[in-house]
Order: sequence, then structure tokens, then C-alpha cells
Amino acid sequence: MATYMAAASYDHSLARQLYIWDRDVSAALLADIAIVEVTVRNAMAKQLELAYGGFWYTADIGLDGPSRNKLAEAWSKLPQGRRTSGHLIAGLMFGFWKGLLEPGGYVGREPQRFRASHELLWNSCLNRAFRFGRSVASADGVKFTRTWTLGVVTIVHAARNRAAHHEPFVAGFPLPGQQHRLTVQQAHEACLKLARMLDRNLAGWLESTTRVPGILAARPG
Repeated sequence: MATYMAAASYDHSLARQLYIWDRDVSAALLADIAIVEVTVRNAMAKQLELAYGGFWYTADIGLDGPSRNKLAEAWSKLPQGRRTSGHLIAGLMFGFWKGLLEPGGYVGREPQRFRASHELLWNSCLNRAFRFGRSVASADGVKFTRTWTLGVVTIVHAARNRAAHHEPFVAGFPLPGQQHRLTVQQAHEACLKLARMLDRNLAGWLESTTRVPGILAARPG
């Protein structure tokens, strides 16, 4: 409770209220992110299939080592009778799809160790998964790029993991490897922005049904 006690200036009653408020924030964020995560997954998988065929995951499409390892792990967890494209895609975690938007790392071990560029994947097909990304980026006054898209996805992914692991939001949350902390409001805005990049109808629906703003407005104290 130390985090909540500090946020409540050591008022025990308020600290307990903030703990429950934090639970409600996490649940509301996850409810929205659950929809967006599945949409990201399906949109990216569809573009990979259009570009490289239904069995894109068996071809050498330029994945780096970490992405290949995640792909192999998800495949190995599938029972023999369920080793299909649909079951594999459903079994790949959000981190895998985020990883495809990263620059790309290395493949293999020395002396057979080579650099893999995910920029090629982005240019060949993955940019089309974010159908309205260009207009959303333009509204932000920036260029629609893999790096910018990764920045949005990274915020949503970090918020998702924090909520899923029951870590507090009451004092904000950091992105991996950073000291600067983001607010729940920023996480919520990133989630809606990502939805707008994927599907305007989805974004409109989320904006009309999300519980996050009401919970933020009702923060105790």
C-alpha cells in the first residue's frame, strides 16, 4: 500500500479509496485495449497474408531473432490438431506485433549473424494495416512512419501490461527503459488514437462506450 499511502499523504481511508480507484482504472483500460489489441493483430496478420500468402509464418520474410523466437514459441504451444493460421495468430501476444514495428534486430549466431530490417516489412505491407494512420499523423502535425506508429503502440502496450500485472496507475507509469512517467489520460488517448488509425468506426464506438474518462473524473481526493 506504500504507493497509495504516499499518494494519499498517509491518509489511510483515502489510500484504500485510491487502491479501489486504481483497480477500476485498470479494468476500464483493459476493456478498451482488449478490443484494440485484437484489431491490431488481425489487421497486421491480414496484410502479411496478402503480401506473403496464407502461410507467411513459414516463409523467410525478414523477421529478426526475437520475433522468430516468439513465433516458434506460439507454434510449439499449439496441439497438433490446432496448428492452423487462425490458432497461431490468436496465440501470438501483443508484444509480437509490436516487435514487428520495431527497427529489427539480429538473426542467428556468429559467424552466421545478420541484421534484419523490419523497415522492409513496414514498407512492403504493414503500413497498410493502419488504414487511417496517415490522416491521424497529419492531424498531429507529423509524418506517418513506422517509428511514429511504434510510439503509439508502445504506450498502449505498456499500459496493457501494467494493468494486466496489477501495477498501480495512481502515480502514472513509465515506458520501458524510461524515467519519465505518463498519465492514465495519455494512455487512454493513445488507445483511442490507435483505434482511429485502424478503423474510424471502431474509434467512434470506443469513444462512446469507454468508461475511462468517468473513472478519471471520479478520482478520490
